[in-house]
Amino acid sequence: MRKQQLEFTYMRAIAILWIVAGHSIYNSGAGFPLPLENLVRGGTALFVFISGYFYHRIFHPRMVYKEFMVSKLRNVLLPFLWVSLVGLVMLAAQWSLMYGRPLSEVAKGIYYTVRNGYVLYPHWYIPFIMAVFAISPVFSAYIRMSAAARWTLLALSCVIALLIHRPIGNINVLHSVVYFTPFYLMGILYSAHEEWLKERAVPLLWLALLGTLVSLYMQTYVQGHVGNYHKEALSWGGVDWQFVQKFSLVILAVGLCLWLSQRSLSERTQKSLNALAEMSFAIFFIHPLFSILFGVITGLLRFKLAPGNMWTSLGLSMGIFVFLLVGSVLTARAIKAKLGDRSRSYIGW
Repeated sequence: MRKQQLEFTYMRAIAILWIVAGHSIYNSGAGFPLPLENLVRGGTALFVFISGYFYHRIFHPRMVYKEFMVSKLRNVLLPFLWVSLVGLVMLAAQWSLMYGRPLSEVAKGIYYTVRNGYVLYPHWYIPFIMAVFAISPVFSAYIRMSAAARWTLLALSCVIALLIHRPIGNINVLHSVVYFTPFYLMGILYSAHEEWLKERAVPLLWLALLGTLVSLYMQTYVQGHVGNYHKEALSWGGVDWQFVQKFSLVILAVGLCLWLSQRSLSERTQKSLNALAEMSFAIFFIHPLFSILFGVITGLLRFKLAPGNMWTSLGLSMGIFVFLLVGSVLTARAIKAKLGDRSRSYIGW
């Protein structure tokens, strides 16, 4: 395996761990440490960066738009629909059996859920990334621009993202495309200027560390803001410090994975990271189902943690993380063993 491939294997593994961790926080704003929560939230940015890198490195040079979109419909949209159907059945059963809602209310809940464009909250990413794939000719045109034009457009897209924030409920797909475009462009530019950027890795990493610390301080201790920033695109909401932090953290993640790719990791560690990377999309699709299951379990037990207990919040969050991750991995492997290569159309792996 080439070093470049190895670093992105590690990056895909870190990305899915980051995303699952962000969805495992228990007692948000009422016991879980705010600085840590602001660091853990928003791991999707790394996923988008990776997509941009591979678009430039693999898809753009041999792009046949129709074939590209058909493959994405089959391997991304179709699993999204299958897993969403399972999630919708689980939610409907929960509403009916646990909360005793009449069928008319359950039907209304189904309607409003589907109307949002996704069933399971983390899956807002799929309509968004499908829209990104659909406008691939725009990114191909970007790649063909001069280096100066590409860097200028990246800077402009960052300013726009800083001001528009993420859409409310992540429902507005166009808004999400505009907000996350800088991370996609980052991936493209990293692929296009990889050696030049590696030569300047040390100052870039120090700047990224400074950006992470300053933005985390501003978000947590000046604004007192929890997690991602969401608002209507054209309303004023100040600077999105979470964007600055995630932009910086993506650079640090690249540096970490480059460093790891140059180290002799134990066979067990490398095997685990390889496995996580290979099934990262399957874990992404499946882990929200285990979030529902966790909610059902705590609901039946009538469990609710009192606010203010930091260590208990951390412990429970770690337990949820393990529950979501292990449950998703075991489920993905069971489906893969049963369906073989056909499983990719159901769970993305």
